[in-house]
Amino acid sequence: MNLWEMLTEAQRARFRAAGQPRHYPPGTVIMCEGDPGGWALVVTSGHVKVVAVTPGGYDAVLAVRGPGDVLGEMAVVDGSRRSASVIAIDEVAALWLSAKAFLGVVDDEPAVSAALVRIITARLRYANNRRSEFSDSTSAQRLAVLIAELATSYGVPHENGTLITLRLSQQDLAGLAATSREAVARALRSLRDEGLVTTGRRRLLVRDVGALRAQGRGQP
Repeated sequence: MNLWEMLTEAQRARFRAAGQPRHYPPGTVIMCEGDPGGWALVVTSGHVKVVAVTPGGYDAVLAVRGPGDVLGEMAVVDGSRRSASVIAIDEVAALWLSAKAFLGVVDDEPAVSAALVRIITARLRYANNRRSEFSDSTSAQRLAVLIAELATSYGVPHENGTLITLRLSQQDLAGLAATSREAVARALRSLRDEGLVTTGRRRLLVRDVGALRAQGRGQP
């Protein structure tokens, strides 16, 4: 569930009136980690990746967001700096709202404020659950679960299975699965050998989502 889906048409109209349409080509760094949080975005089309620098100094992908998702809201709400960067994966269109405009809508619409709390809570709960799951799984299992989730959320039907349309690199997958790029490469080779996936340059075809999810959970 994203913010846009939780709003009434009247509430969406408030955001449209308060915001400015923006477009970002693939690869654009839309928000930078550490910058002041003076504005927020609501994605209307396209996808972005949320990236943070790890203590080891490399970029780790924390999440993928798409149409209807709000970005930068936490820094706007508490006045802090950005906790992560946001980078366009493909062509992105969004509503840009200054902190004043965003908070004006939130303050005037209790239902919008409640929806925002639910979204932030859900994201924190998801992160906590993911950390718990990852503590008891191997890199290969985490990658299998991740790919199954990506296929479910961002896949399109294909004659040989489900094609994940997001252009994610092996480094991106490593960040999302909390592992190394080398571990991702090994796991993908194994999944290819088992006939569960077919890979190309930033192209991933899942042949059996159910079997992939079962393997990620350690089921035969």
